[in-house]
Amino acid sequence: MSQPTNPSASVPAPDESIMKRLGYIRLLHQQAMTQSYAPAPLNFSTVLMFHDVMEYFFIVAVAHLGGEDIDLDIPFSRNVKKLRAPDGNRLSNIDVVRRVGDYRNGFKHGGSIPGADQVEETRRDVTLFLESNCPRLFGVELTDISMLHIVPQEAVRGHLKTGRSAVDSGDTRAGMAEVAMAFDQLMLDWGRGKYLPGSAFRTQRFDFSGRYHRSNRRIEAFPTSSNSDIRSATRSLASSVEKAMEDHDEQLETMRHVLRLQIAGIDMAGYARFAMITPRISVSANGQRHAVDGEGQLHYTPENYDFCEMFVVNSALRLGQSDFALWMPQTHGDWGRARAAMEANGGRLPDDMK
Repeated sequence: MSQPTNPSASVPAPDESIMKRLGYIRLLHQQAMTQSYAPAPLNFSTVLMFHDVMEYFFIVAVAHLGGEDIDLDIPFSRNVKKLRAPDGNRLSNIDVVRRVGDYRNGFKHGGSIPGADQVEETRRDVTLFLESNCPRLFGVELTDISMLHIVPQEAVRGHLKTGRSAVDSGDTRAGMAEVAMAFDQLMLDWGRGKYLPGSAFRTQRFDFSGRYHRSNRRIEAFPTSSNSDIRSATRSLASSVEKAMEDHDEQLETMRHVLRLQIAGIDMAGYARFAMITPRISVSANGQRHAVDGEGQLHYTPENYDFCEMFVVNSALRLGQSDFALWMPQTHGDWGRARAAMEANGGRLPDDMK
């Protein structure tokens, strides 16, 4: 790269809107990275994904730096040569745009299937392009871009921000507690107002807390013999049956918990790792929720926190897309009000009841 024409030029600080878009770019890049390691042919499409990441990065850079002379209708490979960083120079590693563009066009328009070498080269080159240009155009390293701006659920985003601050300051344990609370909050919020038709209690929302709700069974052994051995055996049998029922309830609740997560569309392979390395959520008698360390504390590392944070971000975006809320009658009075409202509204529920 040639020497900057104005090396002392300052890079304008990105505003919140730009940072949110950069967070989305980093998410797309992470998704492309993950997909690129899949076996062929599942990783072929990442050539398209990586190219889209670069092009969107360029569009956001133009919006940030104010490239008035750049016409975004012109092909990306020609346009990218016009943009200048605040230091007065062209973008770094600009040849990557042409090379990845050739792979992309060959695959998309010419039917040329990319090979393993092309996928690996694209992954490496696009990452280099982003890492070298991000600080020059936005004044921030690619790895320092937060994806938390794109989490739509405010309470979940709050836990993640607190967790990220804790990890960045060296308190990984506190960070893991916050990321566990973030996922717990996400599932609780999504589960409100939802139930499966035919369930015993329509007022009972999906409970994603992972807390066991054992049946309130009570087993009593009434001695029917004066023989102490018989009484002892009867009590022992009752205790064994009660323990077996408790074990059954726990296994059933585990299956119900997994089913709820699957209904919500959670990545179950990712959840298995997440659940193993994060604290469990305990619920006190007054309903307060807090994180409790378990075996997962053996794996409280910044790298595992990054994985957990990414898992929650992806889950939050997925649930944000699939979330819904329906007003459903819970009492006979509700049914009466609903029927009256529909009759007065042409056979449809009014908007304030939906």
